[in-house]
Parts: sequence; C-alpha cells; structure tokens
Amino acid sequence: MDADSLQLIAQQLASLADDLRQNHDSSSGAVKQVDGLSMRLIYTRSDLIDTFNAMQDKAVHSIDALDCGERPPQAETQAKSQPGALKRGVRFRVVYDPVVFEREDLTRAMLESVRQGENARVSTNFTNRLLIRDREEFIVHTSTSSPSDYLAVQFTSPVLAEFINNAFAKVWDNALQVSNRKFETGTILEDDEIQILRLLAAGQKDESVARALGVSVRTVQRKIQNLQRNFGAASRFQLGAISARHLFVDRPESS
Repeated sequence: MDADSLQLIAQQLASLADDLRQNHDSSSGAVKQVDGLSMRLIYTRSDLIDTFNAMQDKAVHSIDALDCGERPPQAETQAKSQPGALKRGVRFRVVYDPVVFEREDLTRAMLESVRQGENARVSTNFTNRLLIRDREEFIVHTSTSSPSDYLAVQFTSPVLAEFINNAFAKVWDNALQVSNRKFETGTILEDDEIQILRLLAAGQKDESVARALGVSVRTVQRKIQNLQRNFGAASRFQLGAISARHLFVDRPESS
C-alpha cells in the first residue's frame, strides 16, 4: 500500500463523516456511535489544536502522523504536548510532505522535533493530515479544498486504527528519512544552497525549487551546476543522492 492508497482511505473516512453529519446531530463536539465506531466532528481550529494536544498527552506507546504542512502562517508549528510525550518515551513517526521545506518556520519546527527525538520522513501526494494514537484512535484532517464545514474528524476504534496504522507503516517504509546532520565535506554553503539541496533530496524539480526560493529557474540551474562542481557530482540526480545522504533527508535503511 502506498501514499495514494492511504490518502484514498482518508478521503473515504471523510466521506463517511459527511454522510453521518447529514443524518445525525452535527453540533460541535457531539460524539456519534455507529457499529462500534465512535466519531466526533471538529469544527474550530482551537478545538482541533486541543484535540491534537490531548491525544499526545494520552499517548503511552506511539504517535504516527502524516503532515502535509497545510496550516496558516500564524498557527503553531509544534504541538505543545509533543516535547512532554517524547520525554515519556512515546515513539513519534511523522511523514511530511516536501512543502514543509518551502516554509522556514515549518522546517525549523520539524528539525527541532527531530532533535528532541521525533522520527521523521518525507513523502509526497498528501492532501490530508492524519494522526494516530496508540493504534486506538486517530484524527483525519480535511483538506482546505474540501467543501465540508468541519476541519477534522476524530475516530475511536482500535480495529480501524490498527488497519490505518498498518497502512501508515507501508508509507513510512517507502519514505525518505529526515535527519539534522550537516554535510561531512567541510564545504561552506549559503542558506539558499542548503535549501536547494533539501528540495533536490525531496525530489523537487527546478521549477518548484525556483518558486520556493522566489528566484528564476535559470538562477536555480546555475546554483545547481556550482553545487555539482563543489561536491563532484556528475549529474543533478547524483547531487540529489549526495544531499539525501548527508544533509536533511536520508534514504531509510533496508530491513
């Protein structure tokens, strides 16, 4: 199962929430029980943040999450409860969309979480955020493009959470690993060069890199050529592989 399959599951769950909302009490915070499945619709950002924090406070063993980086500039970049959960020994595995590299606040928050003990990887094709606690409950965050009037749905069902968690594990195994190491070559890099290498390692094309940096494609291509010379890379692909090994994104070790 790949990221697209997990994304389809999230969309189907959101569709289920829509159906239940139309046929049941849709007031904020109301819990609905359907065939052993507990579901709660979340309508406000403050409720969503409180629920994320509460789930991490309750976590005993694990938090697994998909993060598409879709949040307002003024929003919290790290859950307040995460540092405490990490200190308690809760295992955090988070798969980020490469869009996080396009915002400095998200990149810094991600690397700080990694420094504190979060296990982070990068993959693509996410439009929804997902958080799973202890294989017991999970939240599906709707996309901003969704016509739904709620922001997220909280599900409590160990059976369904176990299934979602197993699907997440497949995505995790195929994602790129994030680290907080520096290059080992001793080469001094400018901030924009580091950003280019991050984006190359995450599989971004020259046009996407240019948009992220606010420069022309020609400027990006010139800087990539300079980086290839500095690191002895024969091609753009090889440069991406070098940056994946030594900067912020590593290939996961094969088991």
